[in-house]
Amino acid sequence: MGTVRYSSPWAPPGRFSLPGEAGVEGNGTMADRRKRFTEQMIERLRPPASGRLELSDSLTPGLILRVTDRGTKTFSAVYKVAGEGGLSASGLPRTGRQHRVTLGRWPTLRLAAARERAAEIVAAAGEGRGPRAERVEAFRSRQASTFAAVAPQFVEEERRTIASWRNAEISLRRHVLPRWGERPMGDIGLADLHELLDEIRDSGRIGSAREVRRQLFKLYRWAENREIVDRNPVARLRRDDLRPNRHAGRALKDAELRATWRAAAGLGYPFGPLYQLLMLTGQRRGEWASARWSEIDEETRLLTVPVERHKSRRGQVVPIPEPAWAIVEALPRWTRGDHLFSTRSSGRTPVKGFTRGIRRLLRDAGELYREATGEELQPFRVHDLRVTCKTRMAELRIDFDVREAVLGHAKPDLVARYDKHDYLEEKRTALEQYAAHVMEVVGEG
Repeated sequence: MGTVRYSSPWAPPGRFSLPGEAGVEGNGTMADRRKRFTEQMIERLRPPASGRLELSDSLTPGLILRVTDRGTKTFSAVYKVAGEGGLSASGLPRTGRQHRVTLGRWPTLRLAAARERAAEIVAAAGEGRGPRAERVEAFRSRQASTFAAVAPQFVEEERRTIASWRNAEISLRRHVLPRWGERPMGDIGLADLHELLDEIRDSGRIGSAREVRRQLFKLYRWAENREIVDRNPVARLRRDDLRPNRHAGRALKDAELRATWRAAAGLGYPFGPLYQLLMLTGQRRGEWASARWSEIDEETRLLTVPVERHKSRRGQVVPIPEPAWAIVEALPRWTRGDHLFSTRSSGRTPVKGFTRGIRRLLRDAGELYREATGEELQPFRVHDLRVTCKTRMAELRIDFDVREAVLGHAKPDLVARYDKHDYLEEKRTALEQYAAHVMEVVGEG
């Protein structure tokens, strides 16, 4: 610290040294500088004419009050860490050099709180723990728990276990990381969550807001299980405006189904035959969009969806009914890749651009529907083709368990434990019956 001159409001000139700061020149003796602090004494304490005044609390060892010539009053703690000086010949830990840590300014930091913190620091130092090292470790821990650090780990885990892992990647990358990337996850509270979701909802993307909330819940649950955070704030979030619409899916009527089939036929490859296969089999979009020729058994006419591409991570075997098989046989065969549907790289990568594809389908289907009925076609989602499949299979009196097996829904735990039947032949019969029904409705039966 160097040599500093003090003027004391209490004592005549003399020399003194603060603990660990030999050579400091000032007014009074060390005994004069040890005072029992009180709030009233600190408030009345006059600043020195120049330099700074340091006093030691006689009640709490290690607690120092520093007063500058501008009247700023700051608490700090001095300590020596046991073990920093090595071991004595008898094996006892020796203290190292003296350290100082600033606690805060008075009166923002009150005396009682300063005494408590100083006592904690001195006690920890006696046990061989220094607050500087603990602060560095706390900083490193906070840096390791930022969204930018944790989210990629979570997404990678999702990629290995869940077919729909890209939903997590897209939601976090688009909406969370740009805003909170450098913030530790433990710092996020309910107010932060509401502000983020309000912003997304108010931009007209309520579906995105629902998905962000869902992915944040999963991310925090994953981090909590690994002790990266100690709580999941999303679990306490209440948002009635973001409740999922359980009635959003709908089954297409005959005229809608007919217009959609004909619009798909006009799209050409790859989206036209892709949507027609979805209409005939009721599978998820990705199960056909990412299908490979190596997953098709031409002899038995089966599509085997591997575990890593199936939503429930169980795999799915899809019997291909006659009308659907005719579409498969007409698909181009690539020489450099294995995908059934591809928009580039000669089949080496699966089809992309689904947003463009569904927009074209809805536009063309809307025109055909308007010409046929004079009415406007109500928008629908690709998922509604699955709803249509299940609804019409029910109307065809196909058994519930078979309908569930056709769509690849996971069995309830108790059912899955005891029912090991694969329903393969039942699925084949059901899909042949359903596909024939669709072809009749669209006028090609």
